[in-house]
Amino acid sequence: MNARFVFFGFVSQVDSKTVGFAMSTGVRGLLLFALVAAATLGCGDERLTNSQVLEADHQTGQPLGKLAGSGEFQAALVVARVMQDENPVSGVTVEFARSVSGRAARYEWSGTTDEDGQMRVEIGGDRVSGYYQARAMRDGHALGKWSSIPINDGYEVTVDLPVGGTARVTGSSLPTSGGLRGEIAIGVVLPLTTPRGLEVRYGFELARDEINASSKLGEASIALIIEDSRRSAEGAVEAFDKLIHQDGVPAILGPTLSTEAKEVFPIAQRNQVVAFSSTSSASGLSAIGDFIFRVALSVDVLVPAGVRQTRENLGYQRVATIYDRIDVFSRSSDETLSSALTENGVEILARETFETGDTTFAEQLTRIKALNPDAVFVSALSAEQSAILIQGRRLGVPPGVPFITLETTMNELRAAGAAAEGVITFTGWTRLAATPGNQAFVEDFESKYDIDASRRSAQSYAALHILAEAIATAGSADASAIRDAMTGIQDLETILGQFTFNDDGDAVYDPVVLIARDGEFEIFE
Repeated sequence: MNARFVFFGFVSQVDSKTVGFAMSTGVRGLLLFALVAAATLGCGDERLTNSQVLEADHQTGQPLGKLAGSGEFQAALVVARVMQDENPVSGVTVEFARSVSGRAARYEWSGTTDEDGQMRVEIGGDRVSGYYQARAMRDGHALGKWSSIPINDGYEVTVDLPVGGTARVTGSSLPTSGGLRGEIAIGVVLPLTTPRGLEVRYGFELARDEINASSKLGEASIALIIEDSRRSAEGAVEAFDKLIHQDGVPAILGPTLSTEAKEVFPIAQRNQVVAFSSTSSASGLSAIGDFIFRVALSVDVLVPAGVRQTRENLGYQRVATIYDRIDVFSRSSDETLSSALTENGVEILARETFETGDTTFAEQLTRIKALNPDAVFVSALSAEQSAILIQGRRLGVPPGVPFITLETTMNELRAAGAAAEGVITFTGWTRLAATPGNQAFVEDFESKYDIDASRRSAQSYAALHILAEAIATAGSADASAIRDAMTGIQDLETILGQFTFNDDGDAVYDPVVLIARDGEFEIFE
């Protein structure tokens, strides 16, 4: 469809005050055109009661109301929400019937509302476009009835159904890909041969299986195209280039590390493909562009919250830090730590450094021990982090001086063994959380893959569910439509808690502080 029109839709049960039209330039001519077109296209037999003109959706250029279908589809997707006194009504059956004058209503399409009061139903047949009646039923009794709801062939329409009130169409879009059907290919970039890569991959795959087994995407399903980053920024760049230019994916899950993300996020932005990293967390990376999003909490969120809590509970006054000056995440973490510690009145005695791949840290840790700090902050990737903990205790850093880390998982805890006792970590997920679906995720993940559910697997699992939510909301596998839907995600229930994207595309949810005791993590209090 190359031509662009202003469309009008009509919704009945409008109260007596809603009589006027919301008009744009030339509205009388356009209204006459809409009425003539409706009659020409066989819609004149549909009853119109008190009417309200709806303005076009200026953001997408798609109609909110009904004029005619595109002629390319034989179905429409309806997302309806039932509310009573502004509260969602769950567990009711919502049924739709095509409304034709002189004919009895045949409620042929139905669905059940979820905990948010929402249901999704696909309306199909030879004549999809038209006006529809809806009713909400509970225990055989009508909770509410509505009529003259405009539905367009090939469109996804969202409509509010307030009990005792007026049905209101709140949005409509025409999927550029022809609707949510078939496989939607999503790229994945991760280090295939590492434990970290397996944790991330399994999180994505478990979420994919759940999404495909549900009706979340209608007739569509998710297919993952997995590419190996080869544990390097160069490998991640090659993987992104292939997924974008050869496979033509609209979105890529990854990469896993901030050092890689710094190189590939600009590639995704230039090509207007959504890049959605589940685990990278260095400061400022999502601000690279509006197609960039992340699930892991940025160090800008993790560190200040963690410092406030641990400083209040432990009362440390003099500390030292040690960080990887090559790794983007570690460097960003230490910079943020320095600012947060200073703001909380903590003296930083030393900022020791090392490089990715180093295996010996005796010199740095000996200098730190000699300063007799109250705590030692470690900003490092997995292998180096575990080695620092082990060597620090061997060199005599007292057990009463806690090592404080970022994003430590059970893998690092086990690798460090007894040296990890008392380690405190700032993170974005814990298996102990009572967030919706979290315990089921842990049980399903561990029974299926026979490894511990970790922060990386949990955030990756959540990431694909969030991406699927955006695709379902967009009603499209188009990258720009997905991007737009992602920016609108607010307070989405996930295993991480209520999830929101801020203006930069970074995640907003509650961070967690954990402490290692007897080889397990507990909530730090």
